[in-house]
Amino acid sequence: MIINKVTVGYVTQRFDTKTQKFIGQEFTAADEVTWEDQGGEHVDSPGDVAEPYLNYEMIQPSTSLFQPGDRVLVKPDNGDSEYHGTVLTCDSLLVQVNDVSGQCSVCNFNEVTLIK
Repeated sequence: MIINKVTVGYVTQRFDTKTQKFIGQEFTAADEVTWEDQGGEHVDSPGDVAEPYLNYEMIQPSTSLFQPGDRVLVKPDNGDSEYHGTVLTCDSLLVQVNDVSGQCSVCNFNEVTLIK
């Protein structure tokens, strides 16, 4: 029999007010779990097995503002001089930028502005 494990929790989504876009999300599971059959009816347990566990892996939607090859202006938070560069890679939190001299740096999203 196929049954569903229903886990209570919440999703935290990070929103950048400057760009007006979501930049990431994460799911936090609570300890409250129930089991139900395919029709949504409550089931007491998963049967004669130890409590099964499966990692929670959410697939993140594409939320990046930057793509490899984009030209950007970097204004470091630490007060260093701003510079132009090219995006090498990025994830939901950081942008890796190559400046015009070939120097590579990792920046926070709030330090980087797309040049159109």
